Amino acid sequence: MPYIFAAKETEINEGEINFASPGGISIVLIKKEGKLYALKNRCSHMWCTFKGAKLEGFSLECPCHDWRYDIRTGEFLDAREIKLEIYPVKREGGNILIDIAG
Repeated sequence: MPYIFAAKETEINEGEINFASPGGISIVLIKKEGKLYALKNRCSHMWCTFKGAKLEGFSLECPCHDWRYDIRTGEFLDAREIKLEIYPVKREGGNILIDIAG
């Protein structure tokens, strides 16, 4: 599947947790140190969304049970074999595009 629109670049601020639904897939969209990261908006533990999550460095903490994930890899920090799905991201003409097929 080709890349599809997720957000305008001007809508995504450095270090903030944002949400989008490209192609009906709920994702977390984060800009950190100028790079964009897109992850599935469901914790691997009990499928909580990341609404109300905390971001410290590159660590995203689930608000339900404090599971922490590396936004660069999707890995759960306490058991790296558990991962969130991550999506390729690209910028084009002021838009942020996501490949939801991965």
